[in-house]
Formats: sequence, C-alpha cells, structure tokens
Amino acid sequence: TRKESSAASDVYKRQLLYASLLTAGLFSSSCIDDFLTQYPYSTTSPETFFKTEDDFKQALSGCYSMINSSQMSYYYGLIYVLEGCSDEVVSNPASTGTLYDLLRGSYQTDNAQIRSFWVLFFRGISRCNTLIEQLKGENDLTPEQRTAYEAEARFLRGFFYLHLAQTFGGVPVYDAPAVGSTAARDNLERVYTQIIGDFKYAWDKLEDAGIFKSSANRWTAAAYLGSVYNYLASCKRYDVGKELVGIQPLNDFGWVDEEAMSLAARDVLKEVVEKSPYELLDKNNYRKLYYEMSKEAQYKECLLMAEYAENTKHCMVSYYVLSPVGDAKTVGGSYQRMFPTMKLYRSYDNADVRRDCNITGAYNPNNRYGSDLSKIPSETVDGYRYYVPAESSGVASGTSTALWCTGKFRVSDPKERSSISANQCVMNYPLMRMAEVRLQYAEALYFTGDESGARKQFDPVRERVLAGDVSLKKLNEAYYRSDFVEELLEERGRELCYESKRKIDLIRFGRITETIEELPSEGGPNNVAVGIDLLKDNWRSYKIWLPVPQLEIDLNPNLEQNAVYAD
Repeated sequence: TRKESSAASDVYKRQLLYASLLTAGLFSSSCIDDFLTQYPYSTTSPETFFKTEDDFKQALSGCYSMINSSQMSYYYGLIYVLEGCSDEVVSNPASTGTLYDLLRGSYQTDNAQIRSFWVLFFRGISRCNTLIEQLKGENDLTPEQRTAYEAEARFLRGFFYLHLAQTFGGVPVYDAPAVGSTAARDNLERVYTQIIGDFKYAWDKLEDAGIFKSSANRWTAAAYLGSVYNYLASCKRYDVGKELVGIQPLNDFGWVDEEAMSLAARDVLKEVVEKSPYELLDKNNYRKLYYEMSKEAQYKECLLMAEYAENTKHCMVSYYVLSPVGDAKTVGGSYQRMFPTMKLYRSYDNADVRRDCNITGAYNPNNRYGSDLSKIPSETVDGYRYYVPAESSGVASGTSTALWCTGKFRVSDPKERSSISANQCVMNYPLMRMAEVRLQYAEALYFTGDESGARKQFDPVRERVLAGDVSLKKLNEAYYRSDFVEELLEERGRELCYESKRKIDLIRFGRITETIEELPSEGGPNNVAVGIDLLKDNWRSYKIWLPVPQLEIDLNPNLEQNAVYAD
C-alpha cells in the first residue's frame, strides 16, 4: 500500500541519515581559525579530509556548533525545556504552539521541538565519535595534538550525553562512529559511566587552555565532572523517579553510591575553586556577565558558554526570551515569551542587586517615551551603548510586559552596529561559570559533613551583589535557612536564574512536583497567574523525563518509550 511504501521510504531515509553521520560531510570544508564561524558542510570523505590540523580543527568546530545550532539548542529552544516547569519562570499564556507547551509541561510524544533536541544532540555525539575514530588514522598531528583533540571531543560527547540523560533518562550509548538505527536504550548506569569516563579523560588530558579560545579545557571538564557527581548523589538520596522504576528499570538510580559520589564531587570541585585561573567577577564588573559585548569579562568567570555563531540569523535567546521587552531592531529587546514568577522576585532581599538586574520593566513601558528613542535612558559599558529598562513594578499584574520582564541579558544599541544587521546580536549564553562551581562545591562539602565550610562558599557569591554599604553579614542573615539544602536551592535560584539550571535542580532534589503544586497563582488575569495555573494543570510527576519522540520509535521499534507516555 501507499502507506506501507511511505513507511519503508522513511526507514530507508533514516538509514541514509545515520550513514551520512559517518562522513566528513558533517564537518565544514573551509579552514577557519574561530570555531564559532560555520560554513556549509562539504561532501569530502573521511579518507581525504582528516589529514592536517586544520582539518581536525574544522571537524572539532562542527562538534561545538551543536551547542548553539539554529535548531533545538542553546541558540533558542533548549531553554524552554530547561527553564520551563519550574518556580522561576512561567509561560506567557498569550503565546501558543508546541514550543510554549514545553514551558507548561504539556509534553507530547509528537512534539517537534523535543524530537529536534534528540536528533541534534545525537548528531553532536556522532560528530565527536567520527573525529575520535579518525584520530587513529594516518594524519599530520603530533601525539600531543591527537590527545588534545580526542580529549575535547570526548568532553563534548559527555556534554551531549549529559543533557540527553538528564532529560530523557537512559538513551542509546554510542562510543564509535557506527550509529545503528536499531539500537535500544541503555540504562542510566551505562550512560553515566560513559559520561563520567569522558569527563575524566578530558580532565586528565586537557591543558589549562583548549584548542580554541572559547573551547573546553581541563577546568571545564573538572567542573562538569563535579556537577555530574553531585547530580547522581542527589538523585539517589532523594529517590528520583523511584515510583517509575517498576515500570521502567532503565531509569533507576539504585546503582549510585551517593556517599562516594559526594566525596568525588568535593575533591574535583576543590581543585577548580583553588587552582583554576577562573574567578568571580567583582562587584564593579558583575553585570558584565550578561552584557552582549563584554566578552573579556565573561571569559574570566565562564568556563563554558554557548557562543554566537556568525552564520545564524539571530541570537534568539536574548531577543525572544530573556532581555527586557522592546523592539529588537531598535533597542535590542525581547518579545517576552516567559515571565518571572513572584516567588523568584520575593526570594531576593532588597539589599541584593540581582533582583533588579534579573527582573525589570520594559525599555519603553506603556509607550512612556513614544517613538523618540533618544528619551530612553542609556549607559555605556566597555565602549558600547545599551538602553536601560525601567524598574520593575515588583508586582506581576496588569499588562505584565510593561513592568514585569525577565531582563537579565542586555543587547547593545542595534543602531550602532556595523558588522552585523540591526536584528542580530552576538550574545554569549553562560553554561558553566565560577559562581556555579562555588555552589556545586558548597553542596559537596555539605554532604560530606562540612556544613560550616559549605556555608562559606556562599560569601564570595553574595559579596559582589550587595547594594550600597549593606554588610555581607546582614545579607547572610536574611538568607539563612536552618535547612542547608533549602538555602542552597534558593541561592542557586537567585544566582543562576534563566541559565537553564532550575528544572534539573528541582528534579534532582525530589522537589519539582510539590514546588509546582505549591507555586502561588499570583498576578492578574491573562498573564502570570494564568500561566502558573496552566502549568499546574499539566504537570505530573512522571514528566521528570521527556517522552522519547514517537517518530524515532516508529523508525526504531527497539526504542522504549518513557513510563506512562506509552499508556
């Protein structure tokens, strides 16, 4: 029948896709010095392509490009998966479509964005495996260069697998280029053994600086390794997904030795805190972490970023999600796809400057300045002009976009651009920075019996965000919780909001369902309260795992659907 013929054709096309992942067509053919610049992929075969260092550099750049691809990556869509379904942000109920369903916990097995995420990150894994395999052949690299390229590729493979495992659970593990279209899902123990092995190799083999200025180095690998240890320890301690294990054993954390994991996290994170060249930006420079053109400041604190790629149309993370509301082409603003919650706003003390940096009003609230943009306040940071948004009302009500915005990231004045068009920006998105490392270290110290030492890790994170002459002692007293884990999670929320950490944090500490159920439905009609109620209606505890895309299961029946979605 025509339907059967179409299905057979789809399988054949899928097999061709998997086969194509093995070729150097995955990698750009033009030699570039900066891995952020991507060009159309060639059809050169591996036998003729992987010879010179430029060839391998180009191949490695193709691996990195998956982090900020124009598909479902940190370029735009992945933040909906990782920030949504938390107590930090809520969807704009006026926005409709499958992308916004991810903010509301309406996970469907045919969601195109979920499938795009799955395919994209497995494509990244395949690129890494191809590069690693080709290092074994005849080429012009020295032994030291071979080791460096393999270590960075293995770090990236671990990075891609970590994201897949934390969102889908057990997934097929490929450690060689031969990606089969009929591979079954491996259990979490197998997947995390692969991730830990890759991060350990990178930690051991990489130098203080990577192959590119912005690529992973040994400290990046160590930070991620420590975070994985903490993740596994917390998932075991708080019985994450335990009620689903009887239905689906592959997503079981029962194999984890939580005490050993916490000790391992403590030791590796101690190394990063005490010996790495990265540092917390001081009070005068803290805001530069989120300003588009303050790259040099960002490199001092950020161990890894999703970087702007020259051939992309926009940096959509900043324009459509996380900068203050305003026209992108004139003031560098967003269209407010998600709102901060009142719970996030209230988590900050008045003496903490992060509150008014992270939650703002619009650039031109209620058309306050009309069409005369010269009246909008501006500031100059590192030689670039930025418009200054209005202060937030502190109340999520009324027309929320006017005085209730996720305003953390700032784009420079688009009218002053010369190298890119007015509707583009070159914003970097932080993926791992020293504030995160400090908080991960605090967690490891606490769970290895050193609560006093753990609490001291909060000090440098908070000291730089004190308003005026407020003392650190006063802020520490305001934020003190007798339950250290409660204080840790609150501090992670204050510091790392909008950086794709919150949902995973709530899951790994076993708090996501109760947090969503208890989230106050605050705000006027048609805005924040409605978005919160939509989330509450949709959320179920089994949704700690995304559904495996149904089309992938149709093409590979050996893929098992996550528990309950298949019912």
